[in-house]
Amino acid sequence: MPSFSLSIAGEIAERHPDILVGGLLASDLRAAAATVAGQPFPDDTAVALVSQDVTIELVADHPLIRDWRTAIAACGLKPSTYKSSPEQLARRTLKSGPVRTGLALVDVYCEVATRHLAPLGGYDVERLPGSSIDLRLANPAADAFIPLGGGDMPLTDQVAVYAAGSTVLCWAYNCRDSRETCLTEDTESGLFLGEAVTAVQHAALRTALDDLAARLTAAGAQVGPIAFADRYHPSITIE
Repeated sequence: MPSFSLSIAGEIAERHPDILVGGLLASDLRAAAATVAGQPFPDDTAVALVSQDVTIELVADHPLIRDWRTAIAACGLKPSTYKSSPEQLARRTLKSGPVRTGLALVDVYCEVATRHLAPLGGYDVERLPGSSIDLRLANPAADAFIPLGGGDMPLTDQVAVYAAGSTVLCWAYNCRDSRETCLTEDTESGLFLGEAVTAVQHAALRTALDDLAARLTAAGAQVGPIAFADRYHPSITIE
């Protein structure tokens, strides 16, 4: 499995001086997905949220979510329309239970992200167009993005994206993944990424990535070390 380089662009580090991006690579995911699918799914996610004072009425005011709303606004987007993935997942879980997509590994990382209020995304290594991933501002003239599930996701020069070359993997930090690079039922190797834009969010991100790595390992996946990039070390290698 190839290694990946991950870089935080200078304009993102200037916007968010406390930016932290973490990632890991995992293989043997088809077998791990089958193992996960045969296990009971966590049924205490909503309880875990309530224990952190997360409720439908107050979710937008939770410190971890509030910082994401500020980050989305900095992209020139309306936070109540374009909600961060932690807010989307928390709201859905509190209303109707954890997200179930039919893909076991997607369900796992979404549950971990919900539980810790930290965004996580998973990408199929074989579907990625290159091994260099950048968290940067979108280039409307060159970038291409096919949002998973469709919808209007404008690419402007204010919107932060994860991109491999001109292919956008995830839009507005973590709001929406690409249909071209997301995990599928045939994914054998995956790249998992998450980020924090304020120091308040760092602990949640680190805990979520540790939790994800442990769950994948327990299911039989081969999981590499978690690597982190920040303002002072903006370029890293994930192996």
